[in-house]
Amino acid sequence: MNKKQLLNTYKKIDAMDQSDTASTEKASLYRSEYDERLIKDFHYAKFQKNLDNAQKSKALKELLEKEHWDETDTKKLLESLR
Repeated sequence: MNKKQLLNTYKKIDAMDQSDTASTEKASLYRSEYDERLIKDFHYAKFQKNLDNAQKSKALKELLEKEHWDETDTKKLLESLR
């Protein structure tokens, strides 16, 4: 492979990368900006609720302070996260 072929190959690869990024920018996951904002707000509120529940959970605090866990402790953890 000579130098010219090598440079042409790099040009083709660069052109392919640019076309891929252009096509991904056009595809939108949400129907509108309002829908996007609404869904993100919902997920953020859900995260805040779960965080608040985890911080107030006595069972979770006890498990985190415990050094050695067994099978029942793992089950308690999973139940408290549900």
